[in-house]
Amino acid sequence: MRLLLSSALLLLAVQASADTLSDQLRDCAGISPDSKRLACYDALSGSLDQRAERDFGREQQRISEEAPDTLNAAITNIQSGAYNKLIITLSNGQVWRQIDSHRVHWDSGDQVQVERAMFGSFRMKPADGGRTIRVKRIK
Repeated sequence: MRLLLSSALLLLAVQASADTLSDQLRDCAGISPDSKRLACYDALSGSLDQRAERDFGREQQRISEEAPDTLNAAITNIQSGAYNKLIITLSNGQVWRQIDSHRVHWDSGDQVQVERAMFGSFRMKPADGGRTIRVKRIK
């Protein structure tokens, strides 16, 4: 009974301090006693159905709000694909394909930044500035 009461109080504290599920999970992960951390995770899992109903139809909005605006990484591999469009593999394992026709001269090891653009598209540019290309993530 005491564990149930403490987990309910813990869940209320977590929900009051965090809006997103990822923030709530991070808060639970920061709890040091194993039993309280598990109670926090259990309480969060019980709220997933309510969260799904509340966010129905706004899933994409939630994903874009939680995702970072930019990503910095190094190019590990760069290939020329169909129509001379670049296929760029980054140090984090992501693979991006060029979707515009701009010419750039990048090599493996170059630092790049991927940033959000309009209408769910993305742009890639050298981390120190330079020409930007439009890209689409393929892996």
